[in-house]
Amino acid sequence: MAKNIILDDDKVLKKKFNPKNGGYDALEVDAFLDQVRADYFYFLDLSQQADIIRKKIDQLTSKNVDLEALNLQLSRRVKELERLLAKGGTSIENLRKIDRYERQLWALGVDPSKIK
Repeated sequence: MAKNIILDDDKVLKKKFNPKNGGYDALEVDAFLDQVRADYFYFLDLSQQADIIRKKIDQLTSKNVDLEALNLQLSRRVKELERLLAKGGTSIENLRKIDRYERQLWALGVDPSKIK
């Protein structure tokens, strides 16, 4: 939410004052305006840095949301795999068990394809 800036550094630098009732010390006013101008540049730089940081925060927040969704999806997948393992293993494990049983049958002289 940026504020509309009325004075920029050039307006501060080029501002002319009309002397009144004895006037003022022009060098003192100029030194003060130089200081105001330097502070203006400092705050302008801070404002630009804040804008960059806000954009980065928005990007990281979006990425965080995506990663949280992915984490939830993967957590569900892990739970499903754990459920399958607790139920009797994965298909690969079951195929390995069948292969071991068939090898044992062959070792006993039984053809596993003939068993009904």
